[in-house]
Amino acid sequence: MRSQMDADYDLVVVGAGMGGLSTAALAQRLGLRTALLEAHTNLGGCAGYFARGPYTFDAGATALMGLEADEPIGALLNSIGVDFAALKTSCYRVHLPDRVLDIVPDPSTFRQTLTEAFPGHERAQSLFWKLQEAVGTTLFRVAARVPRLPLRSFGDLLHNVRVLGLSGSLTGLLSLLTVSDLLRLFRLDRDPAFVALIAMLLQDTAQAGPETVPFANAAACLQAYRLGMCRPIGGMRSLSEGIGSRFASMGGDLRTATLVDRIEPREEGGFKVVTRRRQRFSTRQVAMNLPLDLAAGLLGRALEGCLKKSEQQSKPAWSAFTGYLAFDRAAVSDGTPLFHQVLRDYSLPIHDGNNVLISLSPPGDEGYGPSGSRVATLSTHTLPSEWANLDRESYEAKKSDYTSRMLAALKQAIPEAPERLVHAEFASPRSFARYTRRTLGAVGGAPVSRGNSNFLAVDSDVFGPNLWVVGDSVFPGQGTMATVLSAIRVVERISGLSWDQIRKQPTSEVVASPERGFVSRSIV
Repeated sequence: MRSQMDADYDLVVVGAGMGGLSTAALAQRLGLRTALLEAHTNLGGCAGYFARGPYTFDAGATALMGLEADEPIGALLNSIGVDFAALKTSCYRVHLPDRVLDIVPDPSTFRQTLTEAFPGHERAQSLFWKLQEAVGTTLFRVAARVPRLPLRSFGDLLHNVRVLGLSGSLTGLLSLLTVSDLLRLFRLDRDPAFVALIAMLLQDTAQAGPETVPFANAAACLQAYRLGMCRPIGGMRSLSEGIGSRFASMGGDLRTATLVDRIEPREEGGFKVVTRRRQRFSTRQVAMNLPLDLAAGLLGRALEGCLKKSEQQSKPAWSAFTGYLAFDRAAVSDGTPLFHQVLRDYSLPIHDGNNVLISLSPPGDEGYGPSGSRVATLSTHTLPSEWANLDRESYEAKKSDYTSRMLAALKQAIPEAPERLVHAEFASPRSFARYTRRTLGAVGGAPVSRGNSNFLAVDSDVFGPNLWVVGDSVFPGQGTMATVLSAIRVVERISGLSWDQIRKQPTSEVVASPERGFVSRSIV
């Protein structure tokens, strides 16, 4: 097959996860001639989707936050003109071995609910949650104004001082203490059930436990439960396809089933992006929605020195064992919460089927399946290295064991569901390795620690000028809202505009040309 050179671009984005989609859409909106190349036929990356007969499952991410107009995802969608709807769960139900509690997204009842669920340390818990609320509220407010970390210039410092204010600056000091430090200070470490609750919530949001996560970061993670999480109507497909369609309608060049093979510098400046099918894209800048090791591979670089240190800082430690189930709608009431988190045993580690997140489709939402059924995604953390070198017999035995653990967790949360299944399949880290092409199937971003977050986070320009990384490998880290923030920050740096200025910019329309695809750009 002969190679072909496509039109010149201002920006080529490799990977259509949420970071890549957001980067491409914002850049195209500002008038940058942008191509978005995705290896899969579906968009979304680790937050993507797949179909099985009449059912559509979210492959990874299932919960959303930050959808209000003044919050990062909501502001992004408004900026690019995407209509999107999500349903906020009535509560987040936690199933512990000896009790069940409903975390209601209501500031007036949140603290009371949690202190009543763990009697004996009410005053200490009240102080803990008051501090969490103060720090979490501040950091959520700051997130919407896009902080600039790690610091690259005096201008970044001034920007952060402006957006943080005095209260925000003081919260930064709490990055020096872990959650465990605060639990010991308040003597809450003496309540195993309370510690288990904090640990299981942080495992799902920060990929690490109280002994590792800085309190400031934990406060922001726990704020999500205080504010309430949303399930996308129509599934994550509606979000990723909505952004992708809007990108294309603005004149962006969206190509799926397009696997990038390498990225090379051009003698005249800029880069040449070459696909497995020998298509070539000439571009001034490249943004990669990839882990650092995969991005380095496309650039033909070895991970050594500072780059190796950065990769170690941002390397995911966990993968997931995931169940994709559908069952009769009558197995659970329509009013049940959309999110259930199950801890089966206080004495076991907070992963590997002991801590399971269950996400339900909204009742009657045919974006997931027929209205007479409900779809559920179950996930638990597991170390990918423990699955990597198993022979076929050992692998199948391990997978069967984990399947039993997941179904036991489902029965604990929704007793009738396991008996009324109409579809069930399970994915291991090996599945994620095939689906995401990530090393060993490790997903979810690096576990948050004092050594890899905030001022010590990996920067998006880690590979040098005009080569950008977006997604969970760079600041601010994992989670859909965080990857959107990473995209906003990259577009700020590419365009030289602040987020406030970007949001105020009129939409750029690209006029199509049958010969080359583009002839002109006009601001309307």
